[in-house]
Amino acid sequence: MVFSSAIFLFVFFPAVFAVYHIVPGVRGKNLVLLLASLVFYSFGRLAYLPLLLASILVNWGAGRVLGTLEGNGKRRAVIVLLAVFDLGLLGAFKYLDFLVGNINGIFGTAIPLPGIPMPLGVSFFTFTALSYGVEVYRKPSNMAKSLLDTALYISLFPTILSGPIVSWKSAAPQLRERTCTAEKTARGIRRFIVGMAKKLLIADIVGQVVDGIYAGSVPDARLAWLGAVGYAVQIYFDFAGYSDMAIGIGQVFGFALPENFNRPYTALGLTDFWKRWHISLTTWFRNYVYMPLVMSGPLQKLYKKWARKYGRAKANRLSILIPMAVVWLLTGLWHGAAWSFVLWGLWHGLFCAMEGVGLIRTKKLEKSAWGRWVLRVYTWLVVLLGTVLFRSGSLAQAGRMFAAMFAGWRFAPEGTLLLQRVLNGQNIFCLVLGVLLGTVMLPKRLQAPEKPARWGEAASYVLCLGLLALCVMSMAQSGFVPFIYLQF
Repeated sequence: MVFSSAIFLFVFFPAVFAVYHIVPGVRGKNLVLLLASLVFYSFGRLAYLPLLLASILVNWGAGRVLGTLEGNGKRRAVIVLLAVFDLGLLGAFKYLDFLVGNINGIFGTAIPLPGIPMPLGVSFFTFTALSYGVEVYRKPSNMAKSLLDTALYISLFPTILSGPIVSWKSAAPQLRERTCTAEKTARGIRRFIVGMAKKLLIADIVGQVVDGIYAGSVPDARLAWLGAVGYAVQIYFDFAGYSDMAIGIGQVFGFALPENFNRPYTALGLTDFWKRWHISLTTWFRNYVYMPLVMSGPLQKLYKKWARKYGRAKANRLSILIPMAVVWLLTGLWHGAAWSFVLWGLWHGLFCAMEGVGLIRTKKLEKSAWGRWVLRVYTWLVVLLGTVLFRSGSLAQAGRMFAAMFAGWRFAPEGTLLLQRVLNGQNIFCLVLGVLLGTVMLPKRLQAPEKPARWGEAASYVLCLGLLALCVMSMAQSGFVPFIYLQF
């Protein structure tokens, strides 16, 4: 079951909403949401529900131990064991085939691939669960008071499949107390509809162009660049649409979920891009990987050595390289068990590192209008080239697409026919609309008005009714298209 399906829109969500408001008290409401979340997850694959329940029980139990156990050595042992369990769970289901395949390729063995289907949302609920354990390890008073709170935090149905990844520190107070008002509900439903429109009316339609290009065997420069731009539009509106829908559902039930996107295609450099794209994942890696590495004993010793040799300013820049390389390697692997994802992560990490050490002087360029335009073009080019690695089914296909982008200027009749076949008036309109909505800078007063006019507020709801009608028609006419990030 996904948010853009008829069973969710017309059966599941109305039923949960009605029961939630009938049951009194926050504990009762939390129980309703927990049961609804388990039902929601079971629709994906019932066989993996015990896996989710095991993850909940182990992390809750470890949290109880961490919250009451004394002695830094013992507590450190518990958090290490918990990390091994959580990451081992993720590794067994997501990376075992990748590992065995590479062993076979390197050593010429013929070990059969396990072929275990990956549970839906395993990357998201594993990171959510692990963040709970880490927060309790850092501060024992963060321990959950009940299994119900921990279970709902890990399995909350708006976030379990594709985030946003919510920190325990922000979720815990909301589990104990929150309010549901008519205004919050209306705005949550509006946010949900806007997200659904991004998915169904832009991402899915542009995705038809991208799928046609990547399924073809004769890419040229026209097709390769169109595929890169199209996929950049598709993945942004698909994932940002999902995040909007999740945040909107959370609002309906009184939760304030974190924003996950902030107009990333207007970024001034790759570092700025990753402050705007998949914000909750970037925050997770910063809090639980990057900063612990920076503050670790070995890197602090290395920093002091560099500071004596090169000076503090240069040592500061150099000291970020090792933790940054680790974070970007893990970011690539988190997205998928394939070398193309690893290279995609390292590609983004390379430019973030060059900006961090000052080889690409984004701060200087930001000071002038022409410099900001240079940064936007540079960011777009880096992101577009990265999308080829992200979308390609193999490194070989990525290589063909790169070759076509920079050397495919001889246009064969087959390429022209494919171009004519994948393009029509509807998807051209949606592609152009997606590029404009993603890249055009709005005046600040229009981006987040402090006090929107009443007529503007009313007009937004009327517009959403129209979008809802278009989305329902799209669902009726088109087949089911899953969210891209469900595969991660």
